[in-house]
Amino acid sequence: MGKENDIQWHLGFCAAMELELREYADRLEFHREYPLSRKPLLIDLLVVEKSEDFEISNEIGQIFQKHNIMEYKSENDTLNEDTYFKVMAYAYLYKSSEKHVGDIDINSVTITFVRERKPEKLLRWFKDNNYKVYEKTSGIYYVEKDGFVKTQIVVTAEVGEKEHIFLKTLKRGLKESTVDVFFDEAFALKEPFEKECVDSLLGIMVSSNQELFKKIKNGGDGIMNEVLREFFKDEIKANEEEAMSRGWKRGREEGREEGRIETLYTDCNMSVSDIAKKVSKPEEYVKEIIKKISAACL
Repeated sequence: MGKENDIQWHLGFCAAMELELREYADRLEFHREYPLSRKPLLIDLLVVEKSEDFEISNEIGQIFQKHNIMEYKSENDTLNEDTYFKVMAYAYLYKSSEKHVGDIDINSVTITFVRERKPEKLLRWFKDNNYKVYEKTSGIYYVEKDGFVKTQIVVTAEVGEKEHIFLKTLKRGLKESTVDVFFDEAFALKEPFEKECVDSLLGIMVSSNQELFKKIKNGGDGIMNEVLREFFKDEIKANEEEAMSRGWKRGREEGREEGRIETLYTDCNMSVSDIAKKVSKPEEYVKEIIKKISAACL
């Protein structure tokens, strides 16, 4: 699924945030890697409210105004005072980027930093420099000072799993229970843009947690296995076709159908019902063959 260094965390973050705010998809515009100038200055995610006649109940979106700049920091990225002022500069560049003076009110701009670990040093720096810092809700810290753009820091390790499961999956070392919650939520999503975001996020999750997903793919069941089989359908199909080919060859060489069934069972991890469909035989017949195979292995 790609080298560890090639993991596109920022793209996964954009997908996670679109899923976080999916309830307001018709009222928000999402601009990924928004260019601030002709030079390569890019905002990770710019969220623009299309109208002002609604309120966002999502905890992360409660701070939102008309224009909302979001900066994501992966586990290896630093988040310090220089990072803060860099993004603050982005906010002022964004405000001054419109054609007409005053098109964007600086008071309608907010900044959001998202990171898994709590930036303890930065929060201390804020307090030491007369910023007001307080925890608005679990894992969401507001940073306020007169004359500065409203800012919040979202610590994904501290926010609720059920409420913010898509952001909680942006990390290495995922627990299977967290992945299970993700699949429960993902399976219920039906809109095309939601499925596209889920695919993007799942790609990041798999790339950064390969061993876990290998285990899940080989032993999962229910909703988790259904979603994973859909995500890996091309890979699974190729493996099944290769295994079928080996099975047919073995069956011809050995003069028995057991060769095909054994290959599908041991190499493809297919269920009894799926094998029965593949070889056009009753499930009871397949079960008997598998019983023989298992006994032979003892």
